[in-house]
Amino acid sequence: MKKRLVAFLLISVMALSFAVPAIANPAVATEPVNATVEQEIVPFTEMTRMYWRIYNGNLQWRQWSITNGRWLTNWTDL
Repeated sequence: MKKRLVAFLLISVMALSFAVPAIANPAVATEPVNATVEQEIVPFTEMTRMYWRIYNGNLQWRQWSITNGRWLTNWTDL
């Protein structure tokens, strides 16, 4: 009885796996692709980098904006 149940389940799975790809429709492009338009990559978050230094014996840090190319903070002692 177990062998028949396993065989039935195996045949059912195989039959379904062959039927599913036949039902799917191929993807169709709705808009023509314009290759002459240049698109710019725009980051969604600001990328930053921390800089550290020792000034007059004190450890300091400052944050640089890689995205905008400017300092975000002044030197701050730790």
